Amino acid sequence: MNARIRLPILLAMLAAASLCPSGASAQTRAADITIIKDAAAKDAINLGGLSAAGPQGRVFLATLAADLERSGWFKVEKSGATKVTGMVTDAGASVQSACTVTWPAGSFQWARGPGEEDARREAHRFADEIVAKIKGVKGIASTRIAMVRRAGGAAELFVCDADGQNLKQVTHDNALCLGPRWTPDGRAVYLTSYLNGRPCAYRISTETAARQLIANFLGLNAGATVSPRTGADVALILSFPGNPELFLIHLGDGALTRLTRTHNAAEASPCWSPDGSQIAYVSDETSRAQVYIMDVASRKSRRATVTYGTENLSPSWSLDGRQIAYTSRRGGGYQIASLDPARGEPAATLTSGAQHEDPSWAPDNRHLVCARREPNGSVICIIDSLGDPEIPLIKLSGDWITPDWSSR
Repeated sequence: MNARIRLPILLAMLAAASLCPSGASAQTRAADITIIKDAAAKDAINLGGLSAAGPQGRVFLATLAADLERSGWFKVEKSGATKVTGMVTDAGASVQSACTVTWPAGSFQWARGPGEEDARREAHRFADEIVAKIKGVKGIASTRIAMVRRAGGAAELFVCDADGQNLKQVTHDNALCLGPRWTPDGRAVYLTSYLNGRPCAYRISTETAARQLIANFLGLNAGATVSPRTGADVALILSFPGNPELFLIHLGDGALTRLTRTHNAAEASPCWSPDGSQIAYVSDETSRAQVYIMDVASRKSRRATVTYGTENLSPSWSLDGRQIAYTSRRGGGYQIASLDPARGEPAATLTSGAQHEDPSWAPDNRHLVCARREPNGSVICIIDSLGDPEIPLIKLSGDWITPDWSSR
């Protein structure tokens, strides 16, 4: 296969195939940049006044405490000035809750009847409400993460809650798939699958596994991701013109719009800005992979990664539009960096040590999920751009790659 045609596949499978596969090399090639940050300040929150009766009530309380600490904004302590009081009781497989949250600047009530949500889901929603009311940012406890597990000769799609629980295998194709990207409603993902022996783009429901074929053109159909503004325009990479180029396909009528014409280069990894007006993507038109940003209306592009990183890959745009995270090769290894589209690249990376790849922003614009190389393969972990320690998400066997965080 021509090297240019292979580039988007290699970029999409970076965590799975194109870096050191295992063992000591994953450690010896790690970047030589050390990141030292102070963890973000946390509010002490007191859950001592929240009574939880029955097994499901106790699940609710434990989940709530873990969610609040994982948010990065709170530390559960008995001395906390922020207090949660009330009662949570079992109601079959769900719970009934009546709670009050008070803090120095205000208060709010939280009450849910039986049967509306299971205990964990209701706790997630309550935690997100606490984060939103007190800190003024979107919570992440109710969101989900999609990822691919490679084992043997297959790679299958999985999804889980933001805390790693409720892990669910969505596909059972015994074939390669990669690069899931959530739909804005959080009910499905777009991904590339080799179900029919070659790379085609699909939309797959994460609840039912029902799939819709999006692109089946000759050659490569990869990196599909839907516009958050229209919900009907999918950016993806197609190679039928002769080399991989960035296209839009309209879901209503299948109409194609070609966005790039880099005849001596290959494009990969498109990613929409949150307002749908721009697309970040990867191109090797300067002989090494770099991140570019295109204005969709004018089809004009500019190079976003200029100063740092011999290769820069896998862009992910934050929900507030202020940051693009990406995989950056520095000091001989791959780490996660994040640039401001208006100001350019940082000198430092968000990660260090073991190699990190394929970042995806959480909707709180603070946390990211990525794949981290370990001796026996890749694991999915959560990183905090404000400096809290990394949190491993999935600890099962296999090579866990290309994660994506839902926006809701």
